[in-house]
Amino acid sequence: MAVVGLLVVAPAALAQPKPSPTPISWELTFQPSGLTRIEVDTGKGLQTYWYMIYTVINSTGKDIDFFPEVARVGEINDEGSKGRATSQPAGAGGLVVDQALVGLHPKVFETIKQQYAKTQPFLVSPAEAIGKLLQGKDNARTSVIIFPDLDPRVTKFTIYFGGLSGEMVTLPSPKEEAKKPTGGGATAKPVKEAKPGGSEDEKAEAEVFVVRKTLAMPYTLPGDAKNRKTATVAAGTMTWVMR
Repeated sequence: MAVVGLLVVAPAALAQPKPSPTPISWELTFQPSGLTRIEVDTGKGLQTYWYMIYTVINSTGKDIDFFPEVARVGEINDEGSKGRATSQPAGAGGLVVDQALVGLHPKVFETIKQQYAKTQPFLVSPAEAIGKLLQGKDNARTSVIIFPDLDPRVTKFTIYFGGLSGEMVTLPSPKEEAKKPTGGGATAKPVKEAKPGGSEDEKAEAEVFVVRKTLAMPYTLPGDAKNRKTATVAAGTMTWVMR
């Protein structure tokens, strides 16, 4: 997984590619709502989830296979002393990565769907959102991104939404870059590409990996850890990144 502002493998020696300033491949229209919390009892007591309603419209001129890849990357700033961070490294600052929930308890989606029964009568579940998206506004698809509760130590996070654009760049892995001779040419050979959603071991062994044009939606959470459970998130500016 990538971290905020970094590539999937974050090689220091490689410059991070940037999306083309003008679309060079197909691109879907994405219309998100605000980010909201909800509590649902799935039989184990009330559980908190975060969700965002969104609509995608295909105005590309061709039918598109829509396979959203959504992740939330949270940043924890250690609020304790340096000594505590040393003695309790698990509680120190770092990154928390959560994949959007697809195969979740049906009651979670049903609760959200009931709340939007009048305003979003055609709301479909995350699993139902996957598949061929036909052209035109009449075929727009409205679904929901759902995440588990957020670690209360997270002060800011970014939601990355992939699958909205066909733009991509293939990069050599840091491992393969290190093997290159300092002078002369390299012998061409077949490459092994890291597959989307593959394990970290598979990505590390791959000779190349692919970064795709991805929408980044940043948020901040004010207050301290005790108050963040109920704090209102502040949305930043959405931007395109390669991830």
